Amino acid sequence: MAARRNPKKDKSARRRRPERGSASSGRQVRMSLETVSTLMLNAPPEALPLLGLAGVWLWNVAEDGKGAAYCVDGCLTLHYALAEYGIDSRVEAVILDVEGNGTHSRYGGNGPHYNPNGTFNGHTVLIVPAADRLLDPTLQQYREVPDTEAATSPLMVKLNGTSLGPAAMEVARSDHRVRYHSVPEDLREAWRNAKITANESAYRWAGANLAANVFDMLRSEFFREATLASPYPRLHRLVQALGEAKTIADRQGGYRFRPAGVTGEVRLADIP
Repeated sequence: MAARRNPKKDKSARRRRPERGSASSGRQVRMSLETVSTLMLNAPPEALPLLGLAGVWLWNVAEDGKGAAYCVDGCLTLHYALAEYGIDSRVEAVILDVEGNGTHSRYGGNGPHYNPNGTFNGHTVLIVPAADRLLDPTLQQYREVPDTEAATSPLMVKLNGTSLGPAAMEVARSDHRVRYHSVPEDLREAWRNAKITANESAYRWAGANLAANVFDMLRSEFFREATLASPYPRLHRLVQALGEAKTIADRQGGYRFRPAGVTGEVRLADIP
């Protein structure tokens, strides 16, 4: 197997993202490739692609110097990226309590909804039943979360089933605490609006290219064994088909592969 780049040094394929659907909180995203690599190296196989996608997405946002308050954008992009690996997921609106930095706030307490200025009142998370996980890539937007890279890594916890359930899910981290409250079924997609719907093709494009970028890491010598140990058959087929393919990345963020002996370029979606 050809040697791959150290994941801590792999800075390829920066990506264009869809137009933002909410306003920035003012805090800039904090994420480094070193932290992404550490998260992935310590992840169990079923969680590896989730943390890889969330970490690289955050790193791209950090490199762009963008604010952290984009929970809908992040979750929707990750949803489409996971689909490239054959992993089902769904974006859900929740009510969120965050406690830390000497303060406590509730977001979306009267039901998740859009404010007149277009910002989202509430929070969104990604539910991934196949991994039995809740993934929250944008928790660092809240002032209650300390502004350190260790505290602002993606939050991922195991579910008791395939949904949040009626009881609040509380997660205590080293220096802050969060509680996720499920909402009635008719509010779980409160994050949808006309602007999100109009940009759906852009979210799909961003998710596909994010998935290809992270796949380049998952097939590497550092992560291939864990990737093949994951419970995702399509991800295994991608490694078998493109494990040694040449990477093709362009300045617009397009990320493709050229298998040995093939003159054309393929995307992940081209693999059956």
